[in-house]
Amino acid sequence: MLGSGHPYSDPLEIALQRELVEGERVMWKARPLSRIMWTGFAIWLFAVPWTAFAVFWTVMAYAGVDSMTDGGSSLLAYAFPLFGLPFILVGLAMMSAPFAPLLWANRRMFAVTDRRVIELRLARQLQSKSVDLSELGAIERTESRDGSGYLKIAIGISRDSDGDRQIDYFKLGEVSDVMQADDAIRTARDRLAQSAPLPEPLSS
Repeated sequence: MLGSGHPYSDPLEIALQRELVEGERVMWKARPLSRIMWTGFAIWLFAVPWTAFAVFWTVMAYAGVDSMTDGGSSLLAYAFPLFGLPFILVGLAMMSAPFAPLLWANRRMFAVTDRRVIELRLARQLQSKSVDLSELGAIERTESRDGSGYLKIAIGISRDSDGDRQIDYFKLGEVSDVMQADDAIRTARDRLAQSAPLPEPLSS
């Protein structure tokens, strides 16, 4: 089972150790919680009618083609209703979004080191995302009564497809003790700032 046994038999633990450079130290690490994301059900307001209409259209298209061909075997005619299948799949994907943490919890890991924040995702291939502490901006914490929650960390500014400026974020969570992650990042960032060389004084 993924994530069980000795740390060095855990693919994510092995991947994290390989990710570290010489002298880099892990200050905090955790896997996201394996539970339904209740806030994700908001998308159902759009996903349910989308999926229902896609299914209705596909069924009606099939019935229409079937009646026009009188039971004939024209494969080209029956290909027309298949255009509805991608829309059905998109709808099902949106409806399954709240359940995604149940699938990915044991395949993701977050870590805070004395140099950066890291996210590892293990699917068919290992995906690694990291941001240096010096690039981190404002930290927004969302915390539940049980201490679990998310961190939303500003990491830069980019432009969207319309050319408008937007803030890019590194999202960490949902983890069991989000305050520990927040404290680890702030502590590591403070230490990094204290160890940075002072700027040379301007010559008069």
